[in-house]
Amino acid sequence: MAQILDITLDNFETTVMKASAERAVVVSFFSTQVPECAPYEAILEKLSKELDFTLGKVNLDQPENEAFIRSFQIRSLPDVRVLSQGEMADVIQGVLPEDKLKERLGKFFMTDEARALQAIEDAILEKRFEEAKPALDAGLSKNPSDKHLLLLLAQTELGLGNSEQAKTILTSFQEGDEGYLKAKSLLELMEFHLEAAKSDIQGEEAIRFHEACVFASKEEYREALQAFLSLVREFPDWNNSRASKAMLTLFNVLGAKHALTWEFRAKLNNALFV
Repeated sequence: MAQILDITLDNFETTVMKASAERAVVVSFFSTQVPECAPYEAILEKLSKELDFTLGKVNLDQPENEAFIRSFQIRSLPDVRVLSQGEMADVIQGVLPEDKLKERLGKFFMTDEARALQAIEDAILEKRFEEAKPALDAGLSKNPSDKHLLLLLAQTELGLGNSEQAKTILTSFQEGDEGYLKAKSLLELMEFHLEAAKSDIQGEEAIRFHEACVFASKEEYREALQAFLSLVREFPDWNNSRASKAMLTLFNVLGAKHALTWEFRAKLNNALFV
């Protein structure tokens, strides 16, 4: 339960050190003489309620609290510390924007479920798909209809090269479902994943198209678009204009406002019509 407490040397051991053994405690050192402190304290109090943590406030204007300056080696204010298991877990010096401060503190106050989900998302982002797969299987065994987990599983199957399994998952998404637009985009990328998985490619145009698809499957979109564009310029009608169609697919995946879409749509138009 969120609490906002005044901390002194007398209650620090019980209110902060012992309490942090059960759940992390945020300690904010401030002074009324430092203009940045007052608005920052207001943000911390707000986040205390949102993230449900105990905020301990140490007023360094009070002479009896000056010992904190030496023991915590405080050099400037505001100064925020996170204590967990009786140890210093994080030090935040100076003023952070509210969203960055929330992100920094939020790592210590996630539920076990949220922390597990974050670990899966980090593994996928870092392309550690073999690590993400068993964690996703475990999560879906408890909640097989969780659309967010299913979308992450589809991304993982694609990363592992299991295109057909990914396609089965992605086609189960219906308009209105959470993650539908992302699922649709991934489906549009299926062609690239399937082409990238092929071997023994024959013919110059086919080989170059295959190389561009490998870039796209790795989400190296600039390299993919450049490779497709080169193919369009030299062989615009090859395989029923397949290279230019691939570029249009990537534009759809990236979105109309993406910088790469703007850049390469103009180049494609120039290659086809000028």
